[in-house]
Amino acid sequence: MIDAPGPWGTGPFILTQGASVIDAQRAVIRSEPLACIWQYTEQRSERVRLVANPDYWDRRRGPRPAEVVFRNDLPPERALELVCTGEGEVDLVTEVPAAQAARVEASEHARLVAVDSAMAVAGVIDRDAVDLPLADRRARQALNLAVDREALVRDAVFGRARPMSGLTPPTRLTAAHRAPDRLRPYPHDPARAAGLWRAAGGGTGGLLRIAAPAALEAVARRVGADVERVLGLGTEVRTLAEEAEGQERRRLAENKEGPRDWHVLLVGQGNQSIDAPPLELHRAFAGETGEYRAGPVIPEFERLYEQLPAHTSQLALVRMANRIDRYVRRQALALFLYAPQALYAVNRHVDFKPYTTSFELAETEVGPQHWSRR
Repeated sequence: MIDAPGPWGTGPFILTQGASVIDAQRAVIRSEPLACIWQYTEQRSERVRLVANPDYWDRRRGPRPAEVVFRNDLPPERALELVCTGEGEVDLVTEVPAAQAARVEASEHARLVAVDSAMAVAGVIDRDAVDLPLADRRARQALNLAVDREALVRDAVFGRARPMSGLTPPTRLTAAHRAPDRLRPYPHDPARAAGLWRAAGGGTGGLLRIAAPAALEAVARRVGADVERVLGLGTEVRTLAEEAEGQERRRLAENKEGPRDWHVLLVGQGNQSIDAPPLELHRAFAGETGEYRAGPVIPEFERLYEQLPAHTSQLALVRMANRIDRYVRRQALALFLYAPQALYAVNRHVDFKPYTTSFELAETEVGPQHWSRR
């Protein structure tokens, strides 16, 4: 929370105008002993102004910009229009929708910067469901085999993502985690999917209910179409507004037992612990304290997860993380979809260096032709 100007912390910039406040609400997962998560909402003034911190400890890194102004008074669509059609108003737009990437690439004033992110887009599977056999591993595997991830990435997110093999995002920083057994995404295998669904006791003619935030509606509908075609189920997609999405996540975190009004809940989950992805991603979907665990506690997962903090060498940590990822994939404890790219629209005279895990500006530079230097 930065609620007033001042030399807060030891970061590369000093806040001189505006405020950026994060409000946190606690969702209690277990009271004895206490286990909880924090759900965050952000409030920012219309403009937040930062200036370079002359006492920043890492001089080699920067900060290189003398001043940064965040314009929070612009709707995303207007900000994108300004960076693509002119100069002097907006130099950088974050979280560019994949559907708008081609527009940025065609602009004479901006360029598209993309980086593989540490974000996983996956489906929470309700293992407590009573009307579909989702407690059975074979049924969850059938869902994963029914989805054509290559087509999903191509058509729903315009190729700006990579299919997921488990819950470890396929980035350059996580290459070692995926190397030991070369994990691959579930193939699109309609015949095997249908056979596993029948073997688990699933029939045709049922209804699979999918809930998703508005940003993932197209993904949810594409997943639903694959399930209808391969498994013979009907599908119902419910789109969640921002407030409703937050309420749904809180309800899931606090109420580990059903009933729920969805079978699959699509979520996007980030991961800061890139050196050990299970600490966040796998725990969130499968762990006893996981905010997305929709079903009973899984003893085997807990046994594997408890071993993770005991390792001190990086190699042992990577191997353990890989074992956990293989287990979660084999048990199909989520509907594994894709890891999206982080997309930025950047003024053509700005040298912006993206990060896999966060948004940083300390190393960003502007060239001599930038409007602020002409």
